[in-house]
Amino acid sequence: MNRSPVTSLLLTLAAATPAWGQIPTARVGDITHLQGQGTNVLIGYGLVTGLDKTGDGAKFLPTMKALAATMERFGAKVDSIEEIDAAKNIAVVMVEVVIPDHGAREGELLDVSVTAMAAKSLTGGRLLATPLIYHDRSVEGLFGFAQGAVQVSETVKTAGTIRGGARLERDVLMHVVATGTDLRTSGFNSSWIQPDQTYVTLVLDDTHAGWSMAAAIAQALDKELGVSADVDRVALAMDAKNVVVLLPAHQRGDPASWIRDVERTPLLMESNEARVTINRNTGTIVVTGDTRLSPVVISQLGLTVTVSTGEGEALTRAGVEQQQFVPVDVAAARLPNVKDLLEALNRLKVPFKDRAAILESIHRAGKLHARLVYEG
Repeated sequence: MNRSPVTSLLLTLAAATPAWGQIPTARVGDITHLQGQGTNVLIGYGLVTGLDKTGDGAKFLPTMKALAATMERFGAKVDSIEEIDAAKNIAVVMVEVVIPDHGAREGELLDVSVTAMAAKSLTGGRLLATPLIYHDRSVEGLFGFAQGAVQVSETVKTAGTIRGGARLERDVLMHVVATGTDLRTSGFNSSWIQPDQTYVTLVLDDTHAGWSMAAAIAQALDKELGVSADVDRVALAMDAKNVVVLLPAHQRGDPASWIRDVERTPLLMESNEARVTINRNTGTIVVTGDTRLSPVVISQLGLTVTVSTGEGEALTRAGVEQQQFVPVDVAAARLPNVKDLLEALNRLKVPFKDRAAILESIHRAGKLHARLVYEG
């Protein structure tokens, strides 16, 4: 960083009690998803033709073998690889098709992602009809076919997309309703779960998973839906991430309306976790909850960060005659937190990597009272 030899930053802890804001509300469906609901992937291994001498060529033997097999399917027998080793307009590729969260039906058209294995560019190429199978080998059968012209970007030539290039030949459905027997087999052992009853399982998002939040969801569902379900207990938190919800007998013929009511149930977000999330790929720092700081002094590449109570402490700083002093104005109604620190660092135009390093140092010193999480 290019800055004066010594730059100091002072955060003063106010003695006043923090002012708590309004407790936010959300819906259960905003922070959970149904077990069984999620993206699924179909994969394939195919050939792209029509390339302008940017294909794999004879040096990549898998391509030559795939080309020979394709030609033999149409009665053009290939006795030796040398017969086709001049083909530079063909490339072997991996194909992926993502099934949406709620599944897909036979006949639907989905986008296809194509990735070259050895070719220099897929520009101008066309994917030959490629069979699609499920990414999990335990699920057998053909799910569809992918084909069509490959569209590549200006920056990445070795990967592309075929819009609507995959046609499903069978349904890919999401099964979200399970019997009590199924749940017990999967490891959910509780006397509340009855073998002959049916249930859905809510899975908390990673950013909200926790025992307190799971218990709060179960309590909210009991309060909101207990009367309509005509039972004492509607939901049970099985662990920090999973909440099992009863599907009443009178709703088994119409589970969608019951699931709608479950997802719409209001929830008080009073257990909002203090968290600092650092994403190095995007260069972002996200702060949630009451992320407070205790007194600490951190020195990072010429920048000195001092968090002090300001009550009779002697603050010693070297090179006072050359330093740039940047005070942080903390309202008396609350304690300084990570937001105050980041705002001050932004005013000094401190680069992202140094801001992240300062937070990590404060966290290692035990003075950052929040959970530090990394993404990307």
